[in-house]
Amino acid sequence: MQLKQLAASVALVAAASSSFATTVQGSSLQDILNGLYTCGTCAGTAAAPNVNTSQTDEVGKFEIEASGGSVATMVIEVAGNANTNTFGIYDVNDASNYLELFSGPAGQGYRSTLLVTLINGSYQFTATVYNQLAQPVSFAYKTFSSATFGYYLGTGIGPSFYSEAGKNANEYDHMVAFQGDGDKIQVPGGIPSEWGRSSYILAWEDLPLGSSDQDYDDMVVYVESVTPVPEPASLALLGLGLAGMAAASRRKQKQKQKQA
Repeated sequence: MQLKQLAASVALVAAASSSFATTVQGSSLQDILNGLYTCGTCAGTAAAPNVNTSQTDEVGKFEIEASGGSVATMVIEVAGNANTNTFGIYDVNDASNYLELFSGPAGQGYRSTLLVTLINGSYQFTATVYNQLAQPVSFAYKTFSSATFGYYLGTGIGPSFYSEAGKNANEYDHMVAFQGDGDKIQVPGGIPSEWGRSSYILAWEDLPLGSSDQDYDDMVVYVESVTPVPEPASLALLGLGLAGMAAASRRKQKQKQKQA
């Protein structure tokens, strides 16, 4: 009985940390996701994630996987501010410290490689941007306080809206994310290939939510080889629950041994 109760407690913790629904208005973003599935050898539009029910539970913090490298691909921009909107990463401990991955003129099919290296105890992020012809067009680097970063959408120079909702006005979500599930898709400039679990589609709203259409299609970016970082509080609660389950299991095993 104790084991079942602890398991239920852990389930409640997980459920409490997964309340993340953001309502996407209109059909534009859904059409964009469907379009990634329509290549000749892809899975078909029926397999595309639903923009309102398939959102990934993330808190807006990410890290690059063990290879130390990630790639971001511009899928589409349909915003009136497309020529000035920018996209990049920021230091979660100091949001004024940021690294641009795409400038305003960047368009569909642009790619940015992002590398992180540990140098004298500091984390150096380096971005190289390539146009649709795979020609390098810019190179920049910044030092962050940790390997953890957030993504931002800028409506000029620097961040305007953050992947961490708590950093936005009224703590609104200006980004919705969708995690790969093994489907085959084709991003602009790429070939039909698997959309793996360490790749995400990030869709953004570029106006304050109170005065926007909330369609989250203003900038859509595909990022790969990254993993979300959960909140420490959620991890601690989950760890306590798992520790309790383990202790209960050991007690139950000892009771069985005594009865034997």
